[in-house]
Amino acid sequence: MRLNVVCASLFLCVSSGACVGHGQDAHEPGDRLGTFHASAKLVSDSCQAAVLGVSSDWQFDVKLSRESRTLYWLNGQEAIPGAIDKDGVSFGFESGVEVVLQAARGVQPGCVIARSDRARGKLSSSSTTDMPSFSAELSFDYDEKRGSACAGFVGVEGGFTNLPCEVSYSLEAERTALPPSLD
Repeated sequence: MRLNVVCASLFLCVSSGACVGHGQDAHEPGDRLGTFHASAKLVSDSCQAAVLGVSSDWQFDVKLSRESRTLYWLNGQEAIPGAIDKDGVSFGFESGVEVVLQAARGVQPGCVIARSDRARGKLSSSSTTDMPSFSAELSFDYDEKRGSACAGFVGVEGGFTNLPCEVSYSLEAERTALPPSLD
């Protein structure tokens, strides 16, 4: 089913752990903090979309680096910048992606789903180089892009229960590897 293939790409990084590398290494700005193994627990899923592959437990690895009050989430594809609050340990990220589920045909609009990703968390240390763990709340919001017509993907088997919707996780992460410069 085409819906499964396309919608699955919306959640690929989230559900598969494919966020780190596979031989690729994202550009790593700032001071490297290491590689972290994250264990996440599902908090809520208002999407109820089987094609997203949402699971109650999710494990993945991610690299982090830091430059002044910017924290970088290094997912193997890009360095996603986030802000570190004045307290030196609280942080936040925002990013997003749009996926075409159905191309426009003539005057008929297509269906484009916008996913907005947010993270809020705390580092275990305000040190710029020694940070053994962190915790975070992650949320993934899905909505129909303005001007899209996505009714055919809502309320159908394998589709979204409703739009907009959200999937959220609570996670704890422990450093599993120091950066090469600190080994």
